[in-house]
Amino acid sequence: MKKIFNFILLIMVIMPISLFAVSSDEVNYIVDDYIVDANIDISGNLIIKEIIGIKGTYNGYIRDLVFKNDKVTEFTGADSDFEGSSIYNGSNIALYKVGKIEYNGELDFKAFEQEIIEFSECSDKTNCYEKTTTDDGLSLKMYNETINDTTYFYIEYLIGNVIVMHNDIAELYYNFIGYDFDDEIERYQLRVVLPNPTTEQIRVWAHGPLTGEISFIADGEENPTYYGGYLIVNNLNPNTPVDMRMTFPNNLILVDHPFLKKTNIDGLDKILKVEEARADEANQERKKATILTNGTYVLSGTYFLITIALFVYVYLKYDKEPKTSFQGEYYREFIDEYDVTNIEYLFDKKITEKAFSTSILNMIYKKNITFEQTDKKDYTFTKVSEDGLDDNEKLIMKIIFDEAGNGKATTLKNIKNYASKIHGTTSDFLNSYNLWKNGVISDSIKQNFYEKKSKVGLIAILLVISGFLIIYMQATIGINPIFTFITFLLMFSFVIYCIIFKKRTIRGAEHYEKWKAFKRFLKDFGRFDEKELPEITLWERYLVYASIFGIADEVGKTMKIKFNEMNVNDNRDFIFDYLLYTNLNYNLSRCINSSVGTAVSKVNEAKAAEISSSSSSSGGGFGGGFSSGGGFGGGGGGGRGF
Repeated sequence: MKKIFNFILLIMVIMPISLFAVSSDEVNYIVDDYIVDANIDISGNLIIKEIIGIKGTYNGYIRDLVFKNDKVTEFTGADSDFEGSSIYNGSNIALYKVGKIEYNGELDFKAFEQEIIEFSECSDKTNCYEKTTTDDGLSLKMYNETINDTTYFYIEYLIGNVIVMHNDIAELYYNFIGYDFDDEIERYQLRVVLPNPTTEQIRVWAHGPLTGEISFIADGEENPTYYGGYLIVNNLNPNTPVDMRMTFPNNLILVDHPFLKKTNIDGLDKILKVEEARADEANQERKKATILTNGTYVLSGTYFLITIALFVYVYLKYDKEPKTSFQGEYYREFIDEYDVTNIEYLFDKKITEKAFSTSILNMIYKKNITFEQTDKKDYTFTKVSEDGLDDNEKLIMKIIFDEAGNGKATTLKNIKNYASKIHGTTSDFLNSYNLWKNGVISDSIKQNFYEKKSKVGLIAILLVISGFLIIYMQATIGINPIFTFITFLLMFSFVIYCIIFKKRTIRGAEHYEKWKAFKRFLKDFGRFDEKELPEITLWERYLVYASIFGIADEVGKTMKIKFNEMNVNDNRDFIFDYLLYTNLNYNLSRCINSSVGTAVSKVNEAKAAEISSSSSSSGGGFGGGFSSGGGFGGGGGGGRGF
């Protein structure tokens, strides 16, 4: 709401730049293609034409044109001055044209033959430009609103007195892209054309990213005619300068005027010395990069194989369930070594609301609690005694009777109402429930159902550390992103696998198979003859276990049918209403599940509200590859969209 108010206020106070201008939040673009045609004239000036292809959504583009580099030192004639000095700066800049062209496809130098749609200086911020003069050049703000499309901006200008005249050669050393160019350029091309073709030897160098390529523009092989130099860089990173250095016969500069820069010394040997050192350094970097790249590919492949092998190893060693001696289809005996609630942990390695309601049913079976139905969905529970109960069962008695009831009795409705009470961001019911849950989990762990995974955790940690190191190397070197994706996917998958897999001990597997057979017996209860069934006095206990397996409803109905078929004497004291018990199980389970879910939801809502209302919390010369370290020539310049 505050952002909207500020936006409206801005419109009212300063008026809109354009009724349909793209907002800053919507500006999203890439510099898709950038091509430069630079021509050296016979007076030593540089006439530059640029076409910048901007794809996306934006209002326009800003191009800073700089004719001198203030970061370099004064020229004295020393060898170090040929690494970069003030003599390579231009003397002035003159703007000729600003506009755009209509074009489709990748830019090539034929694009400069297209008709130019010229912009005028701005009056209404539409298809126009603003020019700002600076100490070292000028800044152009070109307006051309573009929505999900490409605009090819055209700029033509002159840099005065760029060429340096030595006794033996003429030299161009100029930054065409400066440190202040803030956008990545997907493809950058530059050609520098001599004033006239020559058959005398020229030399050309480029400095910037080592992935760039530099070459001559020439005809013929044995006795070539030279026209200039050409360079190309793909995926040029932001704030990465690109310059070209070219030496050529000084007789190509025909006009000897007072502003022509002359050093009065031989320059070629000094330039060669500087560039050979740079080339050696660049080639060493390439060699290291090649070794590092190949090594990274090998490491990546080795990592893939090791990770796959670890999947197999961990499965066989730590995940695959051990064989058990029990092979029966059914099992009818109770394993009395632990509470019924621990069975859920044995099956799923977790404890849920199902175990809570099952524990209540178990205490009803053990006569610690009695119940009666008061209406269709409500029941009254009465506390009888805590004899024979463990600590977890006593905690349930405290929750449902002392906290939700009056100490002696309670109802399902009381339990549900108690669970819905939230105090700030806490719930007494949820705190007690979690205390009980942790107690059951602690007792379940003591049963030694599952093997420990400490060794697996160490393997996963080592694999993650090595994986991130390899990903860092892959990103630094810039190898095929598919390798990074596969590395991360394997690493992530292995970690998740190590977290979620669970292997039972021999004891745990043996009990697990028996309880599965026990569950099959309960599900097939109705298929057995009367002689094959257990004593009726045990049926109520079987229903408790059916509850932990989530099949109490169907088992209770089956027992009811079987009970009626058996014509048991109704006066025997172990007879009870199975339908009533089944309804109790259904309603009790729904109540507990709903109560826990409601408590969790309300606590989370309260915590989220508290957080949302809190205060906010307080960067040679015969062609071939580039040399490193661009930015030492004259000129420069930046660019960015808006």
